[in-house]
Amino acid sequence: MTSHRRRKQKARSQGLTEAELQLCELLGEVLELLRWGQVLGYSNQYLLHEKLDVSPEERQRVMRAAAAAVEQDRRFQDWGRRLGEIQDTLQQIQTRMLGSAAEAADGAS
Repeated sequence: MTSHRRRKQKARSQGLTEAELQLCELLGEVLELLRWGQVLGYSNQYLLHEKLDVSPEERQRVMRAAAAAVEQDRRFQDWGRRLGEIQDTLQQIQTRMLGSAAEAADGAS
């Protein structure tokens, strides 16, 4: 695990906040796995349809079972948790920024 200080330095060197860096990394992971998921999905669809001559009803049953397995995948659960953390951090930043803007406006009055 990268130390907090190193992550902060890495984010700053890329012109990002820590939350933005975390979001970029998460999106990169998601996109990579989605790409592989598509490859596997298309290849399985081809095999089921073209080579094994599986009926449409059986393909639907297989798809429902596969979808249920994906729902149980911890990576998706982890991504949801991480995205929630990022959203919380971004909300805190937004709240602080609005508070600072309101204070500045009050001070200018």
